[in-house]
Amino acid sequence: MNRTKVTRLAFIIVLVSFLLSTFASLWSLRMMAQKNMEELSKSIAARIYDTISGELSEPTTVSLTMAHDKFLMDMLSYESRYQEGEVEKKFAEYLSSLKDSLHYESAFVVSDATKKYYSFAGLNSSFHPDTDPEDSWYPRFVESGKQYNLDVDRDEVGQDAWTIFIDTRITNASGRFLGVCGVGKRMDVNRSLFLELEKEYGVQISLVDSNGRIKVDTDENAIEHITLNNLRLKKSDEYVYDRLDSGHANVTKYIDKLGWFLVVQTDNRNERSQLLRIILFNVVLCAVGMIILVLAVRIIASRTKALATASLRDQGTGLLNRRAFEEDKALLEESGIPDNFDYAIADLNGLKAANDTLGHTAGDELLRGAADCLTKVFSPYGKIFRIGGDEFAMLLNISPEEAEAAAAALDEITANWSGAINDHLSISYGHASRKEFPSENLSELIRIADERMYAAKDAYYRKTGKARRT
Repeated sequence: MNRTKVTRLAFIIVLVSFLLSTFASLWSLRMMAQKNMEELSKSIAARIYDTISGELSEPTTVSLTMAHDKFLMDMLSYESRYQEGEVEKKFAEYLSSLKDSLHYESAFVVSDATKKYYSFAGLNSSFHPDTDPEDSWYPRFVESGKQYNLDVDRDEVGQDAWTIFIDTRITNASGRFLGVCGVGKRMDVNRSLFLELEKEYGVQISLVDSNGRIKVDTDENAIEHITLNNLRLKKSDEYVYDRLDSGHANVTKYIDKLGWFLVVQTDNRNERSQLLRIILFNVVLCAVGMIILVLAVRIIASRTKALATASLRDQGTGLLNRRAFEEDKALLEESGIPDNFDYAIADLNGLKAANDTLGHTAGDELLRGAADCLTKVFSPYGKIFRIGGDEFAMLLNISPEEAEAAAAALDEITANWSGAINDHLSISYGHASRKEFPSENLSELIRIADERMYAAKDAYYRKTGKARRT
C-alpha cells in the first residue's frame, strides 16, 4: 500500500473516529439532559443569559462612553457661558445623531447645575426632579452613588413606550459631578428578542428586580404590575434551580451589569429542543452578538473621536479653530496662567487684495502659507488657532528669549516664502507674555498683543505704501 493510500486511510479513520466520538458525546449529553432536566434548564438559562446580557450591555457601554465624552463634560462645565438656546441646540444635535445612528428610542443629558433635561428633541421643560414624583429617579440615582443604573419607565419625549433607560453619572477629571446622561432602548425590542428565545427553547423569560417585580417581559401588561413569587433571588454567579409542584421549574440568575435577575420558567413535562441544536445555535448567536458589540463600540469610539476632532479643526488650514481657542482660553482663565505663558496674535497682510485681484484660490494659498509658517515656528511651544478670516492666535509656553528668536524666525521664513500664485507672504505679529506683564490677566494680555499686532500692521502699510484694505 503506497503512502498516499495510507495517509488517506489514516485521515478517514481519524475523521470517522472524530465523528463517532462527537456523536457519542452529543448523544450521551442528550440522554443525560433528558434524565436530568435541572441541568438542561440551567444550560438553556445560561445561553439566554449570555444573549440577553450582551444585548443589554451594549446600551450600557454606549452610555458609559457618553459619560467620558469631552464634549459633554465641557458643555456641562461651561453651560452658563453659552447664550440662551445655544446649549439646547448643541445637545439636541449631538443626542439626535447618537440616537439615530444606533437606533435607540431616546438619548438624554441632565445638567446637575441647572436641573435641565436635554433630549434629542430639545429641552424638556416638564422635568422637575425636586417636586415631580415622575422625575424622582434623578435624585435617587444621584444619591445612590452608582456609576450607572438601569430603570424602566415610559419615555415622555418619545412615543410614551416602555423603555429601559441607562442612567450614567458624568464627572470631570477632578471628580466633580456634572450631571447624568444615557440612552433609552425600547422595551418592544427586548420583547422581540425574548419572543424569539422563548419560541426557540419553549420557555418563558422575564427580568425582575430584587423584589421579584417584572421589569422586562413579553407581556407588556406584566411590566411593573406583576411580582413573581416562589423565587430564590441570590446575587451570586450561580444558576438557582427550583422545581415547582405544577411540573414547571424556575431558573434564576443575577445579571450583575444590569442589577436585575433573569428568570427562565421551563416546562418539565415536555422534552426540550435537541441539545445539539441548542449548542450550535447559541454558539453562532453568541459569536454574532460579540462581533456586533465589538463593532458597535469601535464605531462609536471612532465616530465620537472623528466628530470631536472635526469640530475643533479649521477645514481650510488644518489648524485648531475658534471653538478650540475659546475652550482652551476658558480653561486657562479657570486654572490660571503659567509663568512662561505668552499670547501671540498674527494677521495676514493683503488677504483681501489677493482675493479681489487674483481670486479666492490665491487667498486660500496665502492662508495655507501663513498656517504653515506659523506651525513651523511656534508648534514646538504650544497651540496655533485660526480665529478669524485672516487672524491667527497662539497660546504658548515659551521663554522671552525663545519668543524673540521665534519672532525673528517668523520674519525669515515668511520673507523666503513663495507659492504657485503668490510670490510673497507678509504677517503682522504681536505678543504679550506673563513675565513682561506679571500683574495682568489673560484678557489684558490679549488686548496688549492685539495693539502690538495692529501697530505692526500700520507700520507694514506705511512701509510698503499700500492702501490698507479690510
